[in-house]
Amino acid sequence: MKKILKITILFFLGSIILVINGCKKTGPQGPAGPAGKDSPVNVYSTTFTMSSWSYTSPYYYRNLSVPELTSNNVDSSLVMVYFSTGGSNWFALPYTQYNSPVNYYMGFVSSVGNVQVTWVYNSSLSTGSDPNSYYGTTITCKAVVIPPARIKPGVNHQNYDDVKVAYGL
Repeated sequence: MKKILKITILFFLGSIILVINGCKKTGPQGPAGPAGKDSPVNVYSTTFTMSSWSYTSPYYYRNLSVPELTSNNVDSSLVMVYFSTGGSNWFALPYTQYNSPVNYYMGFVSSVGNVQVTWVYNSSLSTGSDPNSYYGTTITCKAVVIPPARIKPGVNHQNYDDVKVAYGL
């Protein structure tokens, strides 16, 4: 019985010492990190109304100014582009619009300060229609730039609603 009492007292004293030592500050608090848009690791989302398209054979295109794409991050950031025909649905690019017997393909390429959205008609018979004429409405696009430090695993980046929730857009 004395042995159990000694073990209990030692355990109790050891627990108290651990709690007291665990509550001590070990040093001064570091400086606050950058906040808001000044932070180099923010996720950026910009919406563009695409009222007109340029044409250079074999595709229609539109250049979007995205200054968040810099020479420091253009090769490492995740760049996603989504388009909408005026509803609440956003479709990730690249996108294929099936229309038998010919199809349209919408895609994009990114470079420093720019995202170029392209719309290609897969027929050598004509130039096809620009997206606004094809859909009968003005196309809206969203360009999203996610720096490598902010890319979250497990997010379906092809689904804008998932991206919106995951990154607080």
